[in-house]
Amino acid sequence: MCYPGKGPEKVKTLVELLAERDAKAEQGPWIPAHNRTETPFLTRSGKTLLYCYQASTGRHAYCDVNADVILTDEEARLALGTY
Repeated sequence: MCYPGKGPEKVKTLVELLAERDAKAEQGPWIPAHNRTETPFLTRSGKTLLYCYQASTGRHAYCDVNADVILTDEEARLALGTY
């Protein structure tokens, strides 16, 4: 598939897609941080984020609640308006 402004994407095989899924599952789920007490909040940029924790890796990150994705550090800084 091609999207406006993006180059051609490599089409992944079913084996590759399943391997990616299994690798993510091995790392465990993301849960709301601070012993599950975090709640979603609205940022200045209009995104609804939730601060999460992944126990198996010890990582913290922000989840975009509407898109259901974990943001990279760069994406989180942009969403939070800390640039």
